[in-house]
Amino acid sequence: MKVKCLIYISIFVFGWLILNPTAVLAQAEMTHTRLYDLPTFHYDLVNVASPDSALSRLQLYLKIAFDELQFTFSEDRYQANYEVTAIIFDKQENQIDGRIEEEEVEAINYDLTNSRQAYSVSYLKFDLEPGEYEISLSVMDMETKKKRTIKDRFKLRDFTQKKLMVSDFVLVRNVRVDSLGVKSFHPDVADCIKDLSNELYVYYEIYSQTDNEDERFQISYSVKNPKGKIIIQNSYKRRKDGPRTLEFFPLAISDFSRGIYLLELKVKSGLRSDKTEKSFFIRWADMPSTISDIDLAIRQLKYIADKREYDKLKKASSDEKLERFEEYWTSHDPTPGTKTNEWMDEFYRRVHFTNENFTVFRDGWKTDMGMIYIIFGPPNDIERHPFDLETKPSEIWYYHDINKQFVFMDLSGFGEYRLLTTGWEAWRSSIRNKW
Repeated sequence: MKVKCLIYISIFVFGWLILNPTAVLAQAEMTHTRLYDLPTFHYDLVNVASPDSALSRLQLYLKIAFDELQFTFSEDRYQANYEVTAIIFDKQENQIDGRIEEEEVEAINYDLTNSRQAYSVSYLKFDLEPGEYEISLSVMDMETKKKRTIKDRFKLRDFTQKKLMVSDFVLVRNVRVDSLGVKSFHPDVADCIKDLSNELYVYYEIYSQTDNEDERFQISYSVKNPKGKIIIQNSYKRRKDGPRTLEFFPLAISDFSRGIYLLELKVKSGLRSDKTEKSFFIRWADMPSTISDIDLAIRQLKYIADKREYDKLKKASSDEKLERFEEYWTSHDPTPGTKTNEWMDEFYRRVHFTNENFTVFRDGWKTDMGMIYIIFGPPNDIERHPFDLETKPSEIWYYHDINKQFVFMDLSGFGEYRLLTTGWEAWRSSIRNKW
């Protein structure tokens, strides 16, 4: 994230041999770079009952860190604007609904504009017939016009199908209640939980189609850690409020380590019951949001870490891995003393890009194209030969700054291009010493 002053602010751009972000911005002709360095965001798709009993409601919560946005400075304030576009398609790929929302974000100081722990949260809702759908979700920074799009499939349930049903749940903070029950809350997103200091709650709704006004629900829930072990298990009773009961309970996560957890929730009344479950992800506070697995993040360093450093990371115990990982990047920080490590950010942006663009039968970072892209960055030019007669599809990547080119060919015909260029290993060794 950078801040552009409307009057004038001199922007310092760090320079390093191959990892020069300015080289990235110059690649207008490179098709693959369109997704490079685009805003990363996280989202939740939550299914609840619609006020119209013939429909089912999709609630969309989207969360984006301030660091992902381009702030401008004007009239004594820092401001960013972004646009959220959500388009819904049915199983036949027909567009059936859509929304566009513009959001404005303000930061009280410059440091906050670079924060990975300050977020903007957007909310959209759709009332649709129960069934299976696909959503195309985009976020565009209005200052840079950079736009990232993600597609996902989801299913909306018919909440009149059974006498007792429970909605999906959403993780929330700052719950406010009054005599009628839940009044408001601040939603979080299950895929990106970073703040472990403030209490987190699980909010959900119970739907009961009985005339028994004194009905009581038996509610039970459990949380499993990344190894599948139950670390939280609890149950309690709740009296019915009416056809729709708004309910929540606290989830103590202050002692949780980083990783993916599974929360299972079950509601029972007599012989009737229903259940739901969802994974939530506790991430590292000051690391790139694309890092989701510390073991995987370490394995990806094989392209740039020297053998001694890499072996030290690989041999670390589970308790030591995060500490040694942080030590590695601290020793390769171009701006020590700041919260941001530009080289680490650049490296994992490249990894993320390769997974989005080069994945075929294996993750993009493991492919030959992914390897070259991660080590050398985006090429200055690409020469493509997709339909040459009597020749398999091929690409040539040109790196003018280092006077190097790499030739790739789709030998199998299934879209994975293999590296044909030899003698590049010496370049890899020289680049490794620059990180």
